[in-house]
Amino acid sequence: MPGETDVVNVALIRIGASRITSLTDGSPSANAANDIYALTRDKLLRAHPWNFASKRVKLAQSSTDPTFEYDFAYPLPADWIRNVSVHDNDAGHGTIDFRTELNDTQRAIVTSVDAVYLRYVAQITDANLMAPDFRDALEFALARDLAIKLTSSNTLRDEMSTEATKAKAAARSSDAMGAPPERRPIGSWVTARGGRRNDIFRH
Repeated sequence: MPGETDVVNVALIRIGASRITSLTDGSPSANAANDIYALTRDKLLRAHPWNFASKRVKLAQSSTDPTFEYDFAYPLPADWIRNVSVHDNDAGHGTIDFRTELNDTQRAIVTSVDAVYLRYVAQITDANLMAPDFRDALEFALARDLAIKLTSSNTLRDEMSTEATKAKAAARSSDAMGAPPERRPIGSWVTARGGRRNDIFRH
């Protein structure tokens, strides 16, 4: 099964650099990869609401309330990367007024509702949990970011940048096909319009 070393080695092969045995083996390739791996991975995770990285949780309320405007704060999970949807009910219906901010020293959802249900993209560190197309996009992104440092080639960097953009688009497209569209909130204008249309056809 692929690990982070395997992901990095594919990127290194693509730019003609030396393979590594681990991110901490002390080689020039490992040192360069170790400097950027987590940053590049997390940046790609933030770029899309990936299904493979999505989690659902009911947040616990903080004992420290926001200073003004909102009534409550709900600290985000330690592995939080970005929000996908935020609700005040476990059915996942509707939307709420909220902000994602620092509350005291914790990153939190601040809002005035008394329960928060969150769907979010998590920081996935195990390469085995990543979708294959995402790993491919990550490998090209790493190759792009390593090209200058390890090969001093602007041409190769530009080539890898083009391939990284295409790989990310392919991964997002594949991910979108892996799940149905987000459910429309009950009572939304879309549902209401659809209901009226159906009433017209029934008459």
